[in-house]
Amino acid sequence: MKIHATTLLYEELPSVYKLLDSLGFMWFVVLVTVGIISWCLAKLWHIHSIPKHLAKEKGLAQAKLVFWLCILGLAWKPLWVLAVLAIVTDWDKVQLWLKGARS
Repeated sequence: MKIHATTLLYEELPSVYKLLDSLGFMWFVVLVTVGIISWCLAKLWHIHSIPKHLAKEKGLAQAKLVFWLCILGLAWKPLWVLAVLAIVTDWDKVQLWLKGARS
């Protein structure tokens, strides 16, 4: 019993092949890819700079520390988490707690 022919002959390329082989389409793919990567990096930068802007708005004394933690947090994420914690921590209460623990 023979289901199909043993030799498959293609006389023409698929119709989409001409589009995929064109230089214009490849440039379109490159530009869309670069655009998506740039957009993602811009959003990542925006998210990482939120603690820095909050520290500056609140006028916190540790604003420079928060800035550097945010920048270094791009390479090592726990530093960014420390920057967020530095903003939400009430440092006056921490200082009173430390003074109470020493005495």
